[in-house]
Amino acid sequence: MFIVSSITAQQKVIQLYSGAAPGSESWTYNEKVYHQGSRDAIVYDVSHPTLTVFPADPLIKTGTAVIVCPGGGFFILEAVHEGTDVAKWLNQKGVTVFLLKYRLGHSITDNPL
Repeated sequence: MFIVSSITAQQKVIQLYSGAAPGSESWTYNEKVYHQGSRDAIVYDVSHPTLTVFPADPLIKTGTAVIVCPGGGFFILEAVHEGTDVAKWLNQKGVTVFLLKYRLGHSITDNPL
């Protein structure tokens, strides 16, 4: 599963490990997305970290790149508000973005909030 469905085919997803990430070899849970009313997508139960590349438009690129790490206290990722929205805003400024989807602790309920 990708961090959010609004990401288009322009982005490249980089798997950070070919197998399980060190220290999480026994993690068997699958990534999930939670929606609450009009609230943006919340991603949780991430066990396979990735970087998604949002390249800057070649016509306005500045040669600058940043890594964006959406917040959530290591139990959720605010995937849109603190992730793709930030990446798109920085792209408009000519900045290439690497959006990090990092490993999270396991949620024992279907409501990670």
